[in-house]
Amino acid sequence: MLLKVRVDVLVDDYLSERGVAAGALPAHGLGLYVEAQTDDGRSVSVLVDGGPLLEVLAHNCEALGVSLSGVGAAVAGMWSAHHVAALLKLARVGGVRRVYLPPPPRERVRPGWEEVSDLGLVLLQLEAPLYKERLVLLDASDGYVAIAPCSAYGVDLALRALGEFEEARGKRVKALVGGFNVSTFSLYDLRLLLKYAKARGATLVPLHSTSLEAREWICERTGLEEVPGVGLQLEL
Repeated sequence: MLLKVRVDVLVDDYLSERGVAAGALPAHGLGLYVEAQTDDGRSVSVLVDGGPLLEVLAHNCEALGVSLSGVGAAVAGMWSAHHVAALLKLARVGGVRRVYLPPPPRERVRPGWEEVSDLGLVLLQLEAPLYKERLVLLDASDGYVAIAPCSAYGVDLALRALGEFEEARGKRVKALVGGFNVSTFSLYDLRLLLKYAKARGATLVPLHSTSLEAREWICERTGLEEVPGVGLQLEL
């Protein structure tokens, strides 16, 4: 189980105020660095996705003062270049030794989950015919921190899978971070997100595949002071 979870946004379509000040670069994609303490006193660090280019990931790490030299593992959320390309290149050059990849695109898979217990992770496979998207859940002491890479098949699918998982495990999500695949034209999906979060008292952090206007809509209704983007640091 994880304590003191911190998430650094390294790759996203937009910059936060800190990202602008640091000289970070935006890029279409997602890359998150997670650092946490376990309940038995260990430190764990995980890279979730990495964006489309290792050069952008490396530049933003340097600009934001994040080192990947000791990263314990990397997890790819889906088979799409703007999520997995930098991560695969990092693995090829020896920048990370443990890599968890989704099932191959043509492989038929059923929804379910896989635990990586020493890292406090749960990989929740969605119904995904091509991209094989899965959610990455961090098993924190007071609830899960869920990372949605893109919600490529709709945020309603991701929320439904999370609800079923919560019911099976008897523990709720306390934060939902990542790509929601919504714009302000998707008011139904935006309201679903808000309803899901309010029912749990959970934090919503909209990133990649969420339009700037939709991010602002979510921030206004949830009390987030800053529109999320590269450079945002979350203490969860």
